[in-house]
Amino acid sequence: MTAEWLEQHREDPRVVIVDARPEAEYAKGHIPAAILINAYDYMVDSTPEGERAFHGWLAETFSRAGIGPRDQVIIYENKLGMRAARAYWMLRYAGHSNASLLEGGLEAWRGKQLPVSTAPPAPRPATHVRVRPQKQWMATAQEIAAELKDPRVMILDVRTRGEYDGKSGSADCARQGRIPGAVWIEWTHFMTADSSSFDSTEKLRALLSQNGITPDKQIVTYCHRGARAAAAWAALENLGFRHLKNYAGSWHDWAAKKDLPAE
Repeated sequence: MTAEWLEQHREDPRVVIVDARPEAEYAKGHIPAAILINAYDYMVDSTPEGERAFHGWLAETFSRAGIGPRDQVIIYENKLGMRAARAYWMLRYAGHSNASLLEGGLEAWRGKQLPVSTAPPAPRPATHVRVRPQKQWMATAQEIAAELKDPRVMILDVRTRGEYDGKSGSADCARQGRIPGAVWIEWTHFMTADSSSFDSTEKLRALLSQNGITPDKQIVTYCHRGARAAAAWAALENLGFRHLKNYAGSWHDWAAKKDLPAE
């Protein structure tokens, strides 16, 4: 969604604007009426118990924000990045189809000389969000482990090359390395040079084709905790890929399960 569209429709009570940035950045200035939602720090555990807890968190978070089933939700951060993408993926996974990312984020909004506020938004009445999990869009560790040798499934690692090679990574991970057989394309390769939007269809299709990633295969994106993977997921969805899953627990979840293989 563009800044121009949002400016024209932001007074519509059915338009909900979500700011996915850290609270300190939000406090310095945000799009008027934007609601702060931190979807970045929630760690997803891909066990049945973890999945139930995740669904409960989604219902509580989106209900508290006052998001109704017919609302148009526009999500943004400074540009077009992983924090907004993770909130977008979570909302879509929860069953809310009417959601969009703001192209160019807050920088594009400011670039059009549109208003920015430091005032807290008027609270929206809480809703009762019923999570309708779109299971076709989320992969679990158990599913991936069962499909490692399936040629119809491609695991896409979108972390840095150092993380993929096991030479670097977050200290809070139990192990370093990658899921066996994973193909590497860093998530930034899906973006334009200025990170304002997804790259052109032509460039992305060429990049994916070079790596054997085609729409007929089941693509599973992952990173450290599912945020960068959500950005790649959104880019692929935008290209028309339909057999597409985000491993929301990602490497943090996989590495903690010591019985799972790693390269």
